Amino acid sequence: MIRLFASDLDGTLLNSRHTFDEHIVDGISFLTSHGADFAVATGRGIRQCMLPSIKDQVYKICMNGALILDQEDRIIFMKEIDKEVLTQLIDQFAALPFDFVTPEKTYTLQSRDNYIANKVKTNDDEAWKERFMHDFVSHIEFDVSKEKILAQPVCKVNLRIDRNRSYDEVDAFLARYASKIMNAPSSAGLYELTDPAANKGEAVAFLCRYLGLDEDEAAVYGDGGNDLSMIERFAHSYAPENALPFIKEKACQVIGHAYDHSVIDHMKKTLIS
Repeated sequence: MIRLFASDLDGTLLNSRHTFDEHIVDGISFLTSHGADFAVATGRGIRQCMLPSIKDQVYKICMNGALILDQEDRIIFMKEIDKEVLTQLIDQFAALPFDFVTPEKTYTLQSRDNYIANKVKTNDDEAWKERFMHDFVSHIEFDVSKEKILAQPVCKVNLRIDRNRSYDEVDAFLARYASKIMNAPSSAGLYELTDPAANKGEAVAFLCRYLGLDEDEAAVYGDGGNDLSMIERFAHSYAPENALPFIKEKACQVIGHAYDHSVIDHMKKTLIS
């Protein structure tokens, strides 16, 4: 019997506008009111992963597994990126518009104008741009010094790729420090850097132990590269039909398109079957 449902957000659980709609919210409430536990498993930070109306029903696996919160938003697991690696990253690539993400906020070396210009010009998704300006910018601190960033508990570093430049040096850096930092992007065009011990598969397994569950009592859902660790690890793994090909190959079953509410509907049917 499945007692824990864990799902990626963008491209998996959420609708075409990357938001929670009434059907999804009601579905999560149905699951939790019928005795199941529910967790989001996302690359997003804390403030972008849940609606206030249902956050007390949901466990939050954030930043690709580097941070886990319980239903009351208490931190039950956190894995920071090694400070030596952060120092080298900043020193070598200070001109790149990295996001340094902590449980409280996001920091960047960039000015506000340069940061927004870089984000907007490298993304063709209009819905993403709207959400970025509305939900993300207010939680970013700009023009931050290297010293201040290094003083923070940085759990994740993000970078959106500019198609007009090469990132060979970044890739070489990651290869050199592979034992201390890894890239698990949700899709092409991104770097999503965490400690190698922080991934969604390990995070869901941690949550199973925390809840006293066996791993075969968990069902996981995902569509992108940062979901591979949990899709591969769990026997009950599901991918929407819009998932990347290698995710669909690894999942135990491919269900309907994410934007047709296939994930929340599959969870409800699984629980009552």
